[in-house]
Amino acid sequence: MSREPEPRLDPPTTALSAPVIGAVLLAHGGKEISHQAPHRRGGPVTRMRMIARAVAPRLAGHGIAVHTMCFRYQGWNGDERAPVADVHWAAARLAEQYGDVPLLLGGHSLGGRAVVNAADAPGVAGVLGLAPWLPGEEPTAQLAGRRLLLAHGTRDHVTSPRSSFEYAARARAEGHDVARIVLPGSGHTLLSRARDWNRLVLAFSHTCLLDHHGAADPAGARPPRYTDVIAEAFKAAAPEGLQRVLTTAGRVRA
Repeated sequence: MSREPEPRLDPPTTALSAPVIGAVLLAHGGKEISHQAPHRRGGPVTRMRMIARAVAPRLAGHGIAVHTMCFRYQGWNGDERAPVADVHWAAARLAEQYGDVPLLLGGHSLGGRAVVNAADAPGVAGVLGLAPWLPGEEPTAQLAGRRLLLAHGTRDHVTSPRSSFEYAARARAEGHDVARIVLPGSGHTLLSRARDWNRLVLAFSHTCLLDHHGAADPAGARPPRYTDVIAEAFKAAAPEGLQRVLTTAGRVRA
């Protein structure tokens, strides 16, 4: 008898010695249609683990655990929306493990679509979509009370930067707390300008799980790079706050 596939929640990327005060969950990309299991060492899964390894050591020092996950299937699979249920499952496992701590959901491509749709999971403080796949019909009601940051490269030919802008604009118009950042020259895999992608994940995790919830850094500690960029994008009116351009020199222009 064949077993039903199950999602997988990986152990924390960096072990924590202090009490956990927050958690980051990173979800990988996939395909529109597929009931094949994700390749555990495939590109989409590996890319999320690379980001996790880049940000986890610094966040662990603040009591924030970083986890990656694997979906049951590679595909979104139409109305089945399998990855959304998997993100809810993983968020529930983190709540069982750490208790009532705030959670940041981050995802790439299909994973970005999954975490946006799972934003209403209990305990979620913020959602981060990296080159997210966001078709025009995606709902926004689940974003209520959460912060959403979308980031997209201008050379992404797999998912649409225009669609992520349109989703962000619609969500903003409906009263949700949304910002969006553009990375010129970067494509869909997030490998071009990888350091900037890592910094955005680190800074938004810091913003949602430390700054936004009143946890202070040690005296004299500097916030992660791009924390100010993200804060300015959330404060800026649309459309400026939805198309903040982060240049290759690390500067920002509207």
